[in-house]
Amino acid sequence: MLIDKYAPTTLNQIVGNHDVVDRLLAFGSAAQSGKQKPIMLFGPPGVGKTCSAHALAASNGFELLSLDASDYRDAESLRKTLLPAVNSSRLFGGKLLILLDEIDELSTKFDGNAEKVILDVLEKTKYPVVFIANDYWNKKIAFLRDKVEKFEFKRVDNGELTAFLTSIAEKEGKKVEKEIIENIAMRSNGDVRCAMNDLDVMFDASPELLSSLGIRNRKAEIFGVLDKIFLYSNFDTARSASISSDLDTSMLMNWIEQNVPTRYNGKKERLDAYDNLARASFFLHNAQRNNHYSYLRYSSILMTSGVALSARGNVSYSSSYSFPEVIRQLASSKKGRVVVSNITTKLIYCVHTHKKNIYSEYFHLFRAMIADADKKGTREELNAMFQRTYGLTPDEIKAIA
Repeated sequence: MLIDKYAPTTLNQIVGNHDVVDRLLAFGSAAQSGKQKPIMLFGPPGVGKTCSAHALAASNGFELLSLDASDYRDAESLRKTLLPAVNSSRLFGGKLLILLDEIDELSTKFDGNAEKVILDVLEKTKYPVVFIANDYWNKKIAFLRDKVEKFEFKRVDNGELTAFLTSIAEKEGKKVEKEIIENIAMRSNGDVRCAMNDLDVMFDASPELLSSLGIRNRKAEIFGVLDKIFLYSNFDTARSASISSDLDTSMLMNWIEQNVPTRYNGKKERLDAYDNLARASFFLHNAQRNNHYSYLRYSSILMTSGVALSARGNVSYSSSYSFPEVIRQLASSKKGRVVVSNITTKLIYCVHTHKKNIYSEYFHLFRAMIADADKKGTREELNAMFQRTYGLTPDEIKAIA
């Protein structure tokens, strides 16, 4: 993919945010000679925060110790990863750069333990530390605000982004009409990553197909995303749905699953669509549970392009979209939301996954187990297992069912 092929290796290759890049260059030079105050790179997605941190390390010959949201699930693991490295000597006398990406995704289950680990690192380490966040004002990272220097990334100017995309197309030997590149830059809303992904999709395309990308507002209009999957029956157009969406993958899968029956007219089309969703769920589950993040690509393709190609043109264009019933049932009232929150908090500790995966995976599984137990007359035994293993109350089990 273009985003991987043209990933910047030096700070001078970062698109836009020139004032921030200049400050990072100065930070890197200063860090060579002594300890510097930690910095936080923050701003909207896709504007070069993580790329800049990696380029900072590469440009200065720093070995990179990088953690992201998947590493913030357990405070003890965080401690074992970070603390031994903070003052260790590097091979050939080199320096380490400690990068904590997606720091605003810290789990609330840490109860302050993660904060203590991170503050210990800041106090003890002799190496430069870089934090990355989308939202500097997120209350989860309030403890860092007086500990770091702020580096704010902003959305990239359309003109600069257009020039960058044009240069990429020329390097690739692709003839892309000026109108397409200008519209990709405009629609990306200053998001370089999304613009490059769109350019990848639109190579050799005509301007008429540009509408398949959809206008990216930052709320990710779900109906537009679903239209790409259900109505176009095109691999690339459907694939761009997950790229253009700000929705969590599991949430998008719930929306697709809910609306297959009303969009696809034939039994064969529905069966194939659900088969692709099942395979997508398998890869998503393995990616999340086993840290096999390369599987996320397969999951995304199956749930978008796989579902789209299942239609074979047998599509209902007049049906309206329905909100996922599984979410509606569990969160239709304030009381229901409280119960769901309590269940989720308990399950997070037991199954060691992100809370948003509890809705999409484990509620489905538990509901199926309950239905099977009702058929077999073993509901009491199952309830006892839920209470013993997960600490669920009878009311919480009833809410799942």
